[in-house]
Amino acid sequence: MTPLVPMKPLDGPGGYLRWKESVLLRLHTLGVARVLSVDRPFAAGDEATAKNWDHDDAICRGHILTTLSDRLLPDYARIATAGDLWRALARTYDVDSRRAWRDRFDGFEFHHKAPGDVLLEEMAHAEALGVAAKLPDDHVASALCGKLPEVVGTAAVARPDAEIGMSVVWDVARRVVASDIGPEWLWKTPETDDEEQGGYYLDGPKPPGQSTGRRERGEHGHVARNCRRRGFVRA
Repeated sequence: MTPLVPMKPLDGPGGYLRWKESVLLRLHTLGVARVLSVDRPFAAGDEATAKNWDHDDAICRGHILTTLSDRLLPDYARIATAGDLWRALARTYDVDSRRAWRDRFDGFEFHHKAPGDVLLEEMAHAEALGVAAKLPDDHVASALCGKLPEVVGTAAVARPDAEIGMSVVWDVARRVVASDIGPEWLWKTPETDDEEQGGYYLDGPKPPGQSTGRRERGEHGHVARNCRRRGFVRA
């Protein structure tokens, strides 16, 4: 039998998501997760199937209860079936609404001057907020382009070869970070004059003395600092 992964007991809302996913992994490993969504069979002459369901339900319920803290166990031990127990816990702790996720997504801001590796981590978090809010992929991408550094956001919306989407944003962001751009270049803004800014290509800083004409025209692979961003609309 596959060894079961140790779990931290659920003791409040802060650990619910990790607890939920860990319990589901355990129940699927044991082959009893079906009783969470399948009712007990009551058809006449199907006694063997009913007994098998009762067996799986007892195992499933027992594993859920053993992963609750001593503080929570008395509140839920009274519930007779695994499915009812699972739904009772979700009713208590799985309360994040779509509106709440949308508010968190709209209020998200990247940490200004953060290095590239932190930027990618924050992108993943922001994308997850958008998915939880059930926002369309193109809206999530457009909204994040308005929050990302200019060198990423403007280049993503200016891509001529693809519709704006998170795959495009990720491609541009990863290329920028892979070029070892420092925070001082990553967070340059259009308000900085040409002498100070110098320009930045997706492959690295603009070589000294090189014309910025192509970059300012928004050609592929360059940042058009004055390019009008497309698609920044609220869903």
